[in-house]
Formats: sequence, structure tokens, C-alpha cells
Amino acid sequence: MRRWLLLLLPILAGCESGLEAAGVLDATAARLEDDRVSVEVTLTCGLVYGFARSEGCDADGERVCVSATWYSADDTAFAHPLHRAESCQTVPDIIGTQVTVTTPESVDRDPGLRILVSADPRVMNVVIPNP
Repeated sequence: MRRWLLLLLPILAGCESGLEAAGVLDATAARLEDDRVSVEVTLTCGLVYGFARSEGCDADGERVCVSATWYSADDTAFAHPLHRAESCQTVPDIIGTQVTVTTPESVDRDPGLRILVSADPRVMNVVIPNP
């Protein structure tokens, strides 16, 4: 009986199922003078079903990492990354936070490349063109 009560507790408390995690709302890429690429990312919250719901999407000073990964446009499964850059920072709040990700090396000026921008792969990602 006690086990059933524990299983019903989230339902009785009115909680929806799902974990809120950092997602990507928007991203834009710009080429720097030395052919590195800088990606400006705006974060938002996404709901991951099947996990316990958190107390909102406030980072509370936690570290959030954002990645930008380059793929060939014909790699529709995103299976073969060509370049990758990541930026991690401590943020007070996820919604609206802006993060800049810059490649450590130059990236070809190839219009056949696309960039997958991700914070938490379980929620919203954005695909943008290579500048």
C-alpha cells in the first residue's frame, strides 16, 4: 500500500510529468576575420517527458553547456560530425540567456555544411547554415 501511495504522490500533488531542461530558442552564426565561426545562442526551456518535473527552469547558478557541431547537408542522420565547438558557463537563469560558441580553428566557407546547435540533446535543437 505504501508503494502505491508513493507512486500516486506526484499525481495527487498536481505535478505534470517531465523534466525542464535547457533548449535552444534561436541561434545565428557569423564568420570571424580568421575564418573561425562564432555562434550566438539564446536559450529557453524544454520539457523532457518521463522524468520528474523540476521547480521551473531556473539554473540556480548551475553550469550550462552549449555545443555547435558541423555536418554535411547530406548527412541527414547527423552521424558524421566535421567540426565541433562547445561553451560552458554558470548562469543564474536559463530562459533568455545568451551564450557564444566559437570554433577553435577555421571552418571552410562551404555552403554545403550545416550547424546543429544544442544545449540539452533531449529538448529543442536548432539547425542553421554555415556562414
